Amino acid sequence: MKKRFLGLAAVLIVGLGFIGLRFYQMRTAALEWESSSEEILSEKLHKRTDTMTMEFTSRLEAPITNIWQAFSEPERIAEFSETVRISRLLKAQGNSKLVLFELVLLGQPQRLSLEFTFIPDENRVLIKSVESQLSDIQGEYRFTPSPDGAKTLLTYSAVVKDKVSLPVPLSLQKSAARETFVSTVRALKKGLEAQNTISS
Repeated sequence: MKKRFLGLAAVLIVGLGFIGLRFYQMRTAALEWESSSEEILSEKLHKRTDTMTMEFTSRLEAPITNIWQAFSEPERIAEFSETVRISRLLKAQGNSKLVLFELVLLGQPQRLSLEFTFIPDENRVLIKSVESQLSDIQGEYRFTPSPDGAKTLLTYSAVVKDKVSLPVPLSLQKSAARETFVSTVRALKKGLEAQNTISS
């Protein structure tokens, strides 16, 4: 009986140790994203119960036509992103694309598919999750040209609803939102650089 108790205690200690290690790894990765980076011009993050609303802005040093061209191929983001390992076009129909993503977020692998709906007349791109293990996502990217047309203001707003209850602190969830936005902006900038290389 005593051996059995000791065995259960050992399993419990190992299990708690593993959970603690994973939390420490996520917390360490999150520290890099607790403050705004140069890619974030402004941010709003708010969570009530299981739903987080967010809005980020970033200023891009390129005209809106170039931004739109780079953003219209989300299936190529893995070529330019440090966090997205795979981005694959699953379906394209009309002004919509369904894209599968495999990425690393706060050091943890994630897999999801997003539907992009392009509205060029309004300089907007709507997104929604079609398959995601952790959350349902609905949002949009808006592009606003500067008065001289040389720069573009990117605004991302979204509502993210948890599908499962995870014991993850709010600070980590906010860090994950920042990391996702910053990595998107960085990949977009690299896509713009690739455009310039081809055209020059």
